[in-house]
Amino acid sequence: MAGFDYEKTRATAERLIARFGQQGQLRRIASSGPDYDPVQTSEDFACMLVDLDYAQAHVGDTLIQRGDRMVYLSTAGLSIVPVLSDRLLIGGVEYAIVDIQPLAPGGTTVLWQLRVRR
Repeated sequence: MAGFDYEKTRATAERLIARFGQQGQLRRIASSGPDYDPVQTSEDFACMLVDLDYAQAHVGDTLIQRGDRMVYLSTAGLSIVPVLSDRLLIGGVEYAIVDIQPLAPGGTTVLWQLRVRR
C-alpha cells in the first residue's frame, strides 16, 4: 500500500490560499557591523497568506491577546522559512511574528500557521 501523498496536499493548500488569500511580504531584518553600532537592513519576500481573526473564546486567559491575527502562510514561491525575528506585512501594516507552527505531516511542510501581533 502506498503512503499518503503530502505533496498533493501541499499543492491543494497552495491553490486554496492563492484563490482565497491575499498578497503579503515576509520581511527579514539582518544586522551587520559592530555590536555597539549595528547597521540593519531588511529584505522583503513576497508571499501568499490568509489573514483571520481569532474567535473571542480564544482571547483572554490564554497567550492570545486581543488584536492578534491567525495567518496561514503558503509555501508557494517562498524561498525562506519564516522565523520569529521576521516581520509580516499584511496590507502594508507590519506585524511581529509571535508564534510559528508548521503543518508538516510526514516531513512535508504543507503551510505555516502564524500568530502575529501589531
